[in-house]
Amino acid sequence: MKAFKIFILSFALIGLASCSDFLEKEPHTLTAETFFNNANELDAFLTGVYSPIMQEHFYGNNYPLYNAGGDDLTFFQRSSATSSMLCANANSSNTYISTFWRILYEGVNRANILLANVDKNPDIAQSIRDRVRAEALFLRSFYYFNLVQGWGDVPLRLEPTVKVTGLDAARTDKQTIYNQIISDIEAAIPNLLTATDISYTGRVTQSAAKGIMARIYLFRAGEHFRDNKPAGPEVSGYFAEAKRWALEVKESTIHGLVTPYSRVFMDLAQDKYNSTGVRESIWEAEEAGNRGTVEQAAGRIGNTIGFGSQNDFSSTEGIKELMGLANPGYSYKFAYASLKLYEMYEAEGDTARGDWNIANYEYTFASAAPKQVTGRKYYFGKLRPGTVAPDGYTFTEETATVSNRIKTRCAAKYRREHEVVGPKNKNYTPINFPILRYSDILLMIAEADNELTAVPSDLAYECIDAVRVRAGITPLTGSGLTKEQFRDFVKKERALEFAFEALRRWDLIRWGEFGVTMRNMQAVVEQDGWSSGLKYAAAYYNVSDAYNYFPIPDTEMSINKLITVNNPGW
Repeated sequence: MKAFKIFILSFALIGLASCSDFLEKEPHTLTAETFFNNANELDAFLTGVYSPIMQEHFYGNNYPLYNAGGDDLTFFQRSSATSSMLCANANSSNTYISTFWRILYEGVNRANILLANVDKNPDIAQSIRDRVRAEALFLRSFYYFNLVQGWGDVPLRLEPTVKVTGLDAARTDKQTIYNQIISDIEAAIPNLLTATDISYTGRVTQSAAKGIMARIYLFRAGEHFRDNKPAGPEVSGYFAEAKRWALEVKESTIHGLVTPYSRVFMDLAQDKYNSTGVRESIWEAEEAGNRGTVEQAAGRIGNTIGFGSQNDFSSTEGIKELMGLANPGYSYKFAYASLKLYEMYEAEGDTARGDWNIANYEYTFASAAPKQVTGRKYYFGKLRPGTVAPDGYTFTEETATVSNRIKTRCAAKYRREHEVVGPKNKNYTPINFPILRYSDILLMIAEADNELTAVPSDLAYECIDAVRVRAGITPLTGSGLTKEQFRDFVKKERALEFAFEALRRWDLIRWGEFGVTMRNMQAVVEQDGWSSGLKYAAAYYNVSDAYNYFPIPDTEMSINKLITVNNPGW
């Protein structure tokens, strides 16, 4: 069982957010006056502040697929487009965008409620109140970073909402919001737990906060691109701060890289936390269970972005309780890897990441009902030496004529075959989502340091090579790269390392390359290696520059009369 369960304290939040006279007549009504009395109640409410992160509207499914999933490495594997950023057909009434806005502001308001009440009982140990305050401050900042990343200028609310009137709020300049969240995270870090204090990764630690701080500074450094402005003198300072915060994580020596690469993602599926003892996973969105009990904390990552069976055994007696190859779990396979990503792995000889992140096999099934799994059929060239078939299963390989031509295949980073919670639900999975990994820390250091020096430094080479060597590809040290060449290697390395982790879209935006890169993918779709039956994906890459921002949702503009103008192009 996961060590840090996430659940929604809706009953508490409704009572605390909308107190009224008739509610207060009942002595058992949950309000700010009747709650926050002891450490357990503070932690219970803090769990509710974390809750939006794991929900289906955020990392549980919709955000990494429909909102952040629209990038050059991914496409929606359906000819019938779903209205979304992913399919380049979004609008201001889009459900995925409006629910993401709502869930982020719910998180902000929950944090504000907790911050307003954390000191209500001074008899609670100061250390506990300081730690709870720090986590709430960080989470509010994290929600606001996601708002700024998506929408730019947004209303800044630093007090809890306690009534349903007077809620209109104008958009605050994003630079003001950056200053606020950076200040809040800096204040929070000393009172957060360290990664050695806890054995699970669903809770924010000092390492997580410092790593996210580096991410915030890197994105801020690229804001001038999406606003079509020249870089100001402050940009080098942003890179310096990104390097400083990421370097603090590296120099703590708490974290490292796990070998093999696939082990990180097996742990995400198997309810394990850094099972090898090497702390690569720094922060995860925790999903749990199978929606078959009172615990409603499972997401859909393995079912929509991940890899599983084309046959559903979730209602098949005698199979639904099984694990592994016997019941590899069902997947809709909505997310497919682009031909560009496939060829990037091939060009580097990167089998460790390429064979894991993109499906390297499909399941084979018996012809007679219930059509149980009989084994795996590998794509041509993907059955590696040393592969061992478990008892009772067969491993075969396609012929060259079948798969040498077509290379558009399912995203496979999140593999349901490795889940350990039964019976396996058709749609809901316990697979955690990786928010921050140590490899990101290393690549952020490499990128930021390179921007601050005339030629790549030893530190920059050390950091990027650690990631490349773990992947089994050639290190760059001694190659004599220019600053520009090294920058290009960092960009490529981030693509290979973090495919399907909801980072690529934001990387392209902060590099000022999103629109051009996406539109260039329309030509890639026309290449021979792209299945003719999937060429509809060209439309999903036809994005305008408006897509550097999300549209302000109609649901917000219809009730908030101080927001009268949407983002450019929406």
